[in-house]
Amino acid sequence: PFLAYYHFLPPHFPYNTRTDFYNQFLNDGFTAIEKPESIFSTKRAKEADIDAWRTWYDEFILYVDAEFARLYALMEQQGLLDNTWLVFTSDHGELFERGISGHLTPVLYEPVVRVPLLIFPPGQISRFDVNTPTSSIDLLPTLAHVTGCEIPAWAEGEILPPFNPKFQSESRDIYALQSKGTKKDEPIQRATAMLVRENYKLTRFWGYKETEDEIIELYDLENDPQELVNLYPKAQDKANQLLSALHSKLDEVERKRIESSE
Repeated sequence: PFLAYYHFLPPHFPYNTRTDFYNQFLNDGFTAIEKPESIFSTKRAKEADIDAWRTWYDEFILYVDAEFARLYALMEQQGLLDNTWLVFTSDHGELFERGISGHLTPVLYEPVVRVPLLIFPPGQISRFDVNTPTSSIDLLPTLAHVTGCEIPAWAEGEILPPFNPKFQSESRDIYALQSKGTKKDEPIQRATAMLVRENYKLTRFWGYKETEDEIIELYDLENDPQELVNLYPKAQDKANQLLSALHSKLDEVERKRIESSE
């Protein structure tokens, strides 16, 4: 048995694609949707610069696709895919809108948090789509399960469908937290937290110098996938329901952090 981990630097900044992918999107007719500027806008980034960086990023993604195709073809030629689980995913996306370029600002809009996840079981030759909401923390218990290993008691996440024999529903809460600068033994005083439940996504910002108080954003991802219309505070009942769940999760996280540091 073996485990191989391949980390593709592309499409990370700087966006320098291979020569044959340069200008692949030239005159493709794409026009970015105009979105309101974020309070976390870098200010120094001009819209024309952001548009150029988006194009270079997309060209770099073509490079990643080509390199992954080479790896896949080699494993297929050598018969490794007959008894190997192959997983393709990413740690984050990039944002090229709202006056922001990249992923270093404390926002959790969809272009940043939505990442690819492709799982190739041994011998699979046909495509099977799973539309259940998932999280990157699901990979550990899933790979442990399908390889016959014991799932560690400390592991978070769930076994992904269709590999989960107990899977019943497509409804599930998905959380994300960004709290750069918070030390392990300190309470979380500045962060961005997100909860996605069914088609609603709630994000809470607090503790930043750009905000006098906390900021709450609520979006209907099914009807507003571009996150243009903030439903908070109009949809107060739904927002309060999700806020309560988010606060409970944050309390749980804080309790575990304190217990682990003692």
